[in-house]
Formats: sequence, structure tokens, C-alpha cells
Amino acid sequence: MSAPVIPGFVFVEHLGSGGFADVFLYEQQWPRQRVAVKVVRPDVPLTDREKYLFTAEANAMARLADHPYIVSVITAGVTAEGGRPFLVMRYCPPPDLGVRVRANPMAPVDAVSTGIKLASAIETAHRSGILHRDIKPSNVLVTSYHEPALTDFGIAGHMADVEGDDDVRISYPWSPPELLDGRSNGSVASDVYSLGATIWHLLVGRSPFSIPSGDNSTRALSARILHAAPPATQRPDVPPALDRLLQQCLAKRPEHRPDSALELARALQRIESAAGWPRTAVAVEGDRPDASVSGPRAAGPSGSADGSSWPSGSTGPAEDATAMKPVTVISASGPRRIAAQDPSLVQQEDEAERTGVPGLVWAGVGVAVLALLVGILVLRGNDREEDPGVVVPTEAQTPGDVIPDVLTEAVTLTGSRTPRGVVFEWRPAVPVEPGDSFSWHRDDTDEYGSTSRRRLLVPTDDPVCLDVRMTRGSDNSPSASQCVS
Repeated sequence: MSAPVIPGFVFVEHLGSGGFADVFLYEQQWPRQRVAVKVVRPDVPLTDREKYLFTAEANAMARLADHPYIVSVITAGVTAEGGRPFLVMRYCPPPDLGVRVRANPMAPVDAVSTGIKLASAIETAHRSGILHRDIKPSNVLVTSYHEPALTDFGIAGHMADVEGDDDVRISYPWSPPELLDGRSNGSVASDVYSLGATIWHLLVGRSPFSIPSGDNSTRALSARILHAAPPATQRPDVPPALDRLLQQCLAKRPEHRPDSALELARALQRIESAAGWPRTAVAVEGDRPDASVSGPRAAGPSGSADGSSWPSGSTGPAEDATAMKPVTVISASGPRRIAAQDPSLVQQEDEAERTGVPGLVWAGVGVAVLALLVGILVLRGNDREEDPGVVVPTEAQTPGDVIPDVLTEAVTLTGSRTPRGVVFEWRPAVPVEPGDSFSWHRDDTDEYGSTSRRRLLVPTDDPVCLDVRMTRGSDNSPSASQCVS
């Protein structure tokens, strides 16, 4: 797949594709860093609507760029060739959270903590007047420091404008009933529903109303979302209070859900507290004002409240200013003298010289006293217990070698139509070892699966796209995609 030429950026690899844009990994030349660049696909007609959506996404993410759990936007522009809009964002290594939990769902303690962090991000967006409208596991990336980061504000809308939208793009498995039947184009309550469905997915490895090996077509899935009761996770290690909270988030009527993302975060914190888990802080601007910076300015050196005695152009006391200091090197083997002595010490030295006592005699007396004290401490040490706070290493503590990633290349994926359906086959880039598996995802039904085989039959007469990754332990290869019409 060809990547656009963007001045100041060097293409590295293709990361993935969606219905609207391709995402590439680039190396920014100055300042040097790896970035993810989202570019509108060449086959997408650049209508006024598409341009508006892309601009809205750039502006929404820029307004929220300093939040710790939202992917930050660095810059945006238009390619010289083809005029394709692009968005430069912080790079989060794949895979996304949806892929990570397919085979290994999260422990409840981790899912609750992740839910609080995502609720913080969503509450911050809501306070800025922005509705996300597409919250789902695949739109949650993971930073290099293993923190969740919400992304893809491509269909985000302003609260005052969403009801006037002519069309709304939705992701069925995580969308609330009111979006499916057209009663709403998005609201705070709909984002709360999608966040609850996402947390449920983190615990189970699939969306709430999908059925393993069942009919998960868009029509069947929509019918269950509209009419079936919110399911429980059926995990014995999930606290009952968490199951009840997630079922409340998935309520059919918006008014029966938590009133806000912040209220959901607080409820999750109470579950943490009851279970004795570590407490996860809510990261919402203004939620916990800092008294140290909200009050009057501290008095300056002269006692004035406005700090008027500070130097011109300074924002703090003069002693806080950074200054250059010459370096003085003192020989480690030569005699050392104190640069500035206490006057009383100088006076004592003068009196000693006047009494006629040589300096060497005083030095000898000092050495004798020191030796006596050391002997006493050694003799008493036999009856003294070892300080429990001191740990003496008994062996080398050099960290072991870091295990490098092996699955750095995507599988080679092909697809062909047969009388029984579409057969997808793939060839891994590295030899297969015992325990290796392949995770796959159908774009048409949003169905997930895992297999140790190297082929998959999809019994359908409709066009179908498949994504395949190779998994070895905690290592995952990049995704390969193939569509058959």
C-alpha cells in the first residue's frame, strides 16, 4: 500500500485501515519521534461532508490533546499530491484494546481501572461540548506505558448540533437502542451506554449482545440490542455490584443509565473500594481543584501580596532563577581546605598556636579517641540485632536481557470465493511453534475468532473482509487485511 509523501516525515509501515482512512507509521524528522498519521483513503470521495468530519475530528482531538487518556494530536494538513487531509497523532503501538482482550479478557481489577480512566476522558470531552459517538474497544489504543488512550473522534459531534445531523455512522455492537432506531443522534447517555458495553467487552472478550457461534449479523445483533435484557458477564470473579452497574449502563431507556461519565467513574471507584483494590484517580479538569494554586498569590520577598519585589520579567523569587556557575575541580588525592571557615574556628586555631601545643599532638589525640570509639562499637555489635531496613545483596542483581519481539511482520493473507463460501488462507512470516494461534475478525459482522489452522472458510455469498494476526504468548504480529467481493 502506497503512503503519501509528507515533508518532514519518513514513512515506516502501514498500521491499519478503516472505512474512512488509512493509518501509517511515520518517523518525524524534527523533533525526531515516531508518529501515527491518519490519511483519508484515496477511494473516499472528498465531499464537503467528509472534509467536515475530518476537520471536526482534528479540532476535537486538539481541544482534548493534553488529557492523559486521549490520543494527542500533533498537527494536521493536506497532502501535496491528491489533496488528502491527514492527521498526525501520538503513536501508540498496536494492537488496540479490542484485539488484546479477544483471547485474554481482562481481570476485573484491570477492567474497572481502565473504565475509570476512559470515563475520565469521556467526561472531559463532554465538558468541552463534544460527544464521541463511537466508543468501542478498537478505538482504545494502549500507550508505551500501558495506559489506555481514546482515539477516533471521526464522527464526534457538538452537543448543540448533533440532532441536526442528516446521517450518523455507528458501530452496531456497542451502540445503544436509541441510535439504532433513530430516536437520537447521540447524547451523554449514549456515550455512557457505549462505555459500559466496552467495559463488558474487556471482561468477556466480545460485545454484550453477540453470541459465540451464533447469528451475529447486523440484523440479529440489532434485534437483541433493542429487545433482549442486558446480559451479565457470568464470570465468577466479577463482583455482583460490577455486573449490576454494567447492566444499568446497558439499560434500554437512557434515563435509567448513570447520569454522566463522571457518575459512572465514581460508581466504579466505589466497587474498587469495596473489593479492596488499588484506587484509580479520576482525571477530569476542575474535578479536584488544587488549593495551592487557586488562592491568592504568595507574598513576595518584601511581604507584598503581588510579589512586586520580584525581578522584572520573573515569575518567582530571584533565588529561583537559573544561573551559570563556574566549575571548580578539587583533586581527589591532594589535601583539601575549607574554602570559607567559621571565624570562631579560626580564633580557636590561633589560641591553640599561642598555647604552644603542636598541631600533630592534637591530631594524635583525635586518632586515639576515634580508635577507642570504634572498638567499643565493635564489641557491642555482637549483641545488637541487624537493622531490618538494610538489605545486603547476596548475588548479582543485573537485569536479564530483554526478550525482543519476534512477530514483527504481518502474515501473507489471500482470499478466494468457492461454491461453499469464501476461503481465506495465510502464511506466517516466521516458523510456527507449538502454542501459536491466529486471531481473525470479520468486518461485515464484527465477529471475532481464534484458530491454530492457517485457513478459514466463511460461508457467505456477500462481500467479506477479514483481518488476521498471529499471536505467540503476549506478542502479536501486525494485522493483515483481505477483502473478497
